[in-house]
Amino acid sequence: MPQDDLIQLFSHFGLAALLGFLIGLERELRDETIPTVGIRDFVLFSLIGALSSYAALGLQASWLILAGFAGFLALLLSSYWVQRDQGPGITTELAAVLTFFLGVIIMHGATLLAIALAILMLGVLFPKDAIKRFRSRVQIHEMRAVLLFLTITFVILPVLPRQSLDTFLTHSVGTVTAVDQSTGEVDIRLDGDARVSAGDRVMLSQPDGTRIGFVRITAAENLNASGGYEGRQLADVRPDISVDGGLGIEFLEVMASAVRPYMLWLIVVLVSFVSFAGYVSIKILGSRVGIGLTGLIGGLVSSTVTTLSFARRSIEAPAGNSLFAMAIILASSVMFPRLLLEIAVINPPLMKNIAVPLTAMGITGALMAAVLYFRSRQPDTATVNVEFHNPFSLKSAVSFGLVFAGILMFTRLATFYLGDAWLPAVALVSGLTDADAIAFSMSSLQASGLIHIDWAAFNLVLGAISNTFMKLFLVLGLGDRALFKTLIGPFLVIGIVGLVSTLLYYDLGTALQAAGG
Repeated sequence: MPQDDLIQLFSHFGLAALLGFLIGLERELRDETIPTVGIRDFVLFSLIGALSSYAALGLQASWLILAGFAGFLALLLSSYWVQRDQGPGITTELAAVLTFFLGVIIMHGATLLAIALAILMLGVLFPKDAIKRFRSRVQIHEMRAVLLFLTITFVILPVLPRQSLDTFLTHSVGTVTAVDQSTGEVDIRLDGDARVSAGDRVMLSQPDGTRIGFVRITAAENLNASGGYEGRQLADVRPDISVDGGLGIEFLEVMASAVRPYMLWLIVVLVSFVSFAGYVSIKILGSRVGIGLTGLIGGLVSSTVTTLSFARRSIEAPAGNSLFAMAIILASSVMFPRLLLEIAVINPPLMKNIAVPLTAMGITGALMAAVLYFRSRQPDTATVNVEFHNPFSLKSAVSFGLVFAGILMFTRLATFYLGDAWLPAVALVSGLTDADAIAFSMSSLQASGLIHIDWAAFNLVLGAISNTFMKLFLVLGLGDRALFKTLIGPFLVIGIVGLVSTLLYYDLGTALQAAGG
């Protein structure tokens, strides 16, 4: 056998023994009595699996794996029979079976998979007490919410149409015959029964239904028409591309073009998942945790709910305003990496483009919270009970979807009728309602080629800053006045850092020129 093959063989057997050792160590640490199945047994289980697999590969007889497993299983069952009166659990036996098959797949070359499965096993076996505490806190309505979430994610989402709604309000007009890439002039061959006239606006679609722009008809005669292209994807306009006509009501067509049911619901699912992850974290840790940790994790569930809770608490205990302010800033700062994560799923190029200002604001918020913590005379050992309701329900999902769809249509109408230069006003107003919605709206505009990527990033930052300052005014209306004064400085610093980093990082001159501003 070549030396390289021998080294690889030894490494595979060594990895099998190591994984068996780690799993056996966990079992011995877990069992307070003298275990009947311990470290040495698990090492041997893994090696038996590896040896069975090696023999099967060498002799081209896969039945040897089954034979090895049968012998191993007989020994395991006899051990279980001896200790059957010690407890009803079979966790150790199941871990032993999985350990055997870890050795099998290692010899088949799936070393990374074996390591990942071993880590997953240890991750399930170690936190036994935490899992039991979590089980005691789980309620039936929360399990229903999980089932509903899985249903709308893996059953409903895949069947939703990926085209924008305006494609369902259109009819075929013809196809593109020629396009002048320098002037944007588009020639169209009309269908036999199609009728267009000067001033009409028709849509261009790729074979998959993706909208790539519009053509404003300037001349039409018999079965030929021509017009000027409107959009930012002229390079994608080629002969034989489909040309569609709409209802003739431009206002409705523009609004409908902003909404793609699949993408809209994907974003609803994504936002719900992030919020639900934070909610589960709170359930595991308990509702009464440290103020700082509540602010940090509560920002994933809902930074608005977290802010409202601490604002009301400041009325009851104004002495803790510094800590309350720290928690509110942490909750607001979590929004920035949260937005990065969400945008990365649907628009990776924009995520990379927006990473610098959002990261800068997130870090600044964390530093401001740290300053307040060290200036506070009381340590963060107090607990606070913030009541978070299950962030996922069909009602909440539909409500967010409607708000998001409304902001999508609002921004699309503003872009179409007022021009891109008005987007900052739209972002500031929409950000007061929901930071996620305005962020995804700008992402949708940029992905559709309707605005420059730097201009989308700038307005996304404005929307996030607007949402941040909205929380400040919530504190002003519902919290202690001293808490509001404590928050003014840090929030101003976060906003200034966001604006300055955006102005320095992006070429807004080019973006404004492209926007016509």
